[in-house]
Amino acid sequence: MPCETSQSNTSSCMKATFLVLCVILCFMSIALYSNTTVNWKVLNSLIENGRSIISNPLASFNQNHTDHEINISSNETKSTSPTRRFAIFACSIHATTLAYSFYAPITAAAWKRVGYEAIVVFVGDFTLPNILTSRLNLSRSYLKHVGAYIIDVQCNKSYAIKLSQLIRVFSGFLPDSIVHDDDDVLTGDSDLMPLRSSEYQPTKGTDGFIFNAFCCGSFQRRGKSYRMFPS
Repeated sequence: MPCETSQSNTSSCMKATFLVLCVILCFMSIALYSNTTVNWKVLNSLIENGRSIISNPLASFNQNHTDHEINISSNETKSTSPTRRFAIFACSIHATTLAYSFYAPITAAAWKRVGYEAIVVFVGDFTLPNILTSRLNLSRSYLKHVGAYIIDVQCNKSYAIKLSQLIRVFSGFLPDSIVHDDDDVLTGDSDLMPLRSSEYQPTKGTDGFIFNAFCCGSFQRRGKSYRMFPS
């Protein structure tokens, strides 16, 4: 009997301890949840000021821009549109294939035609002498002319091309001086131009797009078969 009483007391103590821990966990969860907004504001503030809490180089957004490179103009600030739409794509300043930077302003204008603002990210080592060639500066000038946002991401030349392919998926870390939490952001490429505007108009009551990657068949070129994807 004494043994049974001891086991019963131990079981009761364990149950009480478990209930207390559950209550404490609930209070901690409520406290953390209530501070979520504040934490995001701090994160956005750090990104805007060029100080990052994530590892380099993904947070090396160059904030020293003028005109329409990163600052929203007064006309855009006064916009009353409930939801703005953006297309983001990138290219390396070290790429030997010059088509990517050449097509960038044309692609930005194409996105603007279908109702999207363009965000163009240039990736590479901007500390190298004369790295911004006349070709690159011409493309950047035309990007400003069509109203695109330009962001420079500093990184080592050796992995600039790879980073330019990956940087687009981190568009959620863009400062709120460009995008807001309720804006739509679509990832693209500098040589992929939208054609039919109806394909990029979201359906009412939905929050995004789902494309059928097997919709468009394939084509033959130089003895090889290539699958076509929706663009």
